[in-house]
Amino acid sequence: MSNARSNQLRLLAPDQETDVDAVVNSLLTGTPTGVPEYLVDDIAAVRAQSTLGKVQIPGEGGVLLDGIAAWPLTDGPHPLIVLPAGLDPAGWKMYSGAIIRLLMRGYAVVAYTERGLPGSEGELTVAGREDVEDGKAVITWALEHTQLNADAEKIGMAGISYGSGISQLVAQTDTRVKAVVALSTWADLSQALYDNGTRHTAAAEALAAISDRPSAELLSVLADFRANTNIDQVLDYARRRSPAHLPGDIRPVPTFFTSFWHETIFPQNQLLDYFGRYPGPKRLDLAVGDHGAVEIPGLLLGVYTRTTEAAYDWFDHYLLGVDNGIDRDGGVHTETMHTFNVTATADLPAWSKPARRYYLTAPGAESSDGTLTRQTPSAFSQSFQAGGQQVQAATALVVDGLLERLLMPRRQQLAGVDRKAAAVWTTRPVFLRPQHLSGVPEVGLTLTPSGTTVTLITYLFDLNPFTGSMRIITHAATTVDNQQPGHPTDVRIRLQATDYQIPIGHNLVLIIDARDHLYFYPDQPDTGGTVTLSNEHGPAYLDIPVGS
Repeated sequence: MSNARSNQLRLLAPDQETDVDAVVNSLLTGTPTGVPEYLVDDIAAVRAQSTLGKVQIPGEGGVLLDGIAAWPLTDGPHPLIVLPAGLDPAGWKMYSGAIIRLLMRGYAVVAYTERGLPGSEGELTVAGREDVEDGKAVITWALEHTQLNADAEKIGMAGISYGSGISQLVAQTDTRVKAVVALSTWADLSQALYDNGTRHTAAAEALAAISDRPSAELLSVLADFRANTNIDQVLDYARRRSPAHLPGDIRPVPTFFTSFWHETIFPQNQLLDYFGRYPGPKRLDLAVGDHGAVEIPGLLLGVYTRTTEAAYDWFDHYLLGVDNGIDRDGGVHTETMHTFNVTATADLPAWSKPARRYYLTAPGAESSDGTLTRQTPSAFSQSFQAGGQQVQAATALVVDGLLERLLMPRRQQLAGVDRKAAAVWTTRPVFLRPQHLSGVPEVGLTLTPSGTTVTLITYLFDLNPFTGSMRIITHAATTVDNQQPGHPTDVRIRLQATDYQIPIGHNLVLIIDARDHLYFYPDQPDTGGTVTLSNEHGPAYLDIPVGS
């Protein structure tokens, strides 16, 4: 497979890659050139009190993994943290800030780049059996190198993105791992990439494009995914790489999970489903933004962020027995869009608000839009032509979420939606007091495509009626594939979980169309045909988890 490296997903922006090179060079040589001023003294202190060096670690089958080992000069044994890299050309270097902070807390650290990624040998298997065995081999290597003086009874694993999934998989099969931090993570890779019968093509291509050395199995799976064939085999490939689908009982290793409300790589519902049934000590942080937005500044440059500090406290408590309160200040921590208020609750049921039902009604004579009403309507039917994209869940993977954290959420115009190519419903009148949505919205209706197959993209927006601009709250895609054209199908669509504050004077807008670039290849033609939405088989509704 040939991939243009310039088009691949990168967790680090170009200026961040420059920063990380400077920090790593300073850690290894002591030269402070290009290092942020606030890190200069910390690096000097770490170098005076620790030993650091680049290493090559033999993994499964002798494949050499690029890495770094660092440990305090104080008497041991030292608790050990192993850091598998995220999917980025920087590899283990993306953890330069975390290495500094962990050394300052007295940990030995081994960070490494997985097989098939820049700097390491081997082929990319996307968290396959070889990657799990590599993680075990890194732990064994660290314990066998006596100069690290690592404590075999106090081992933790942490990672972001790709490294977070591998950390979970290793911990589930290696009892030496006593605690895990899984940042911007997945639990069910099959659901993340293929949910409700719909291929998440943008995410799949981003994960594949990082390496110019994909395994033969990965090439075959990608070919099937692109062609939409042999999907059962594709899903089996993904499930074998999913903590949620490992055989046997889940090992209850204490695990700290994080995700984002607008996560475009591993959408959050699959993680929330797993978290709800996870049997061990657990903590979940859900934040405003997208993949890595909170964690990267902390892991990369040692910035003190809420998530990374909680991660270090998690290790202090579950590896060192420190009574820091991390185990009793709430199992679920959520940021509300776009207020950034943080709420701590015991668990997901305590966080989720009760459902409020709105019914879908067809447009009247005075408007081209339907209404979301609390009153039960009579017969309802509304049609549109499946065609070009009308609105977007995100302009690109990760980008919109990063802007949200900078208080610049992307706005889309309701007036720009072609009502012949989409169905639109709005609450009326405006909300007279703020509305706090927290939970998983659901849409139910009867779908009748003129053909046999159609993909619906369902979006929930916050509308400012004074400007006509909308901010995305959440969305989901679903595909119906019937044997006969024109067959009515009852669909229930779980939108991605959200925590959102709708300001006073705003409206909710529900939009359904038939295309979004996150789920279609650029050269894939519009399917066309008529889509009819109705309450033929039961109520057509929007359930929102809401409290004022």
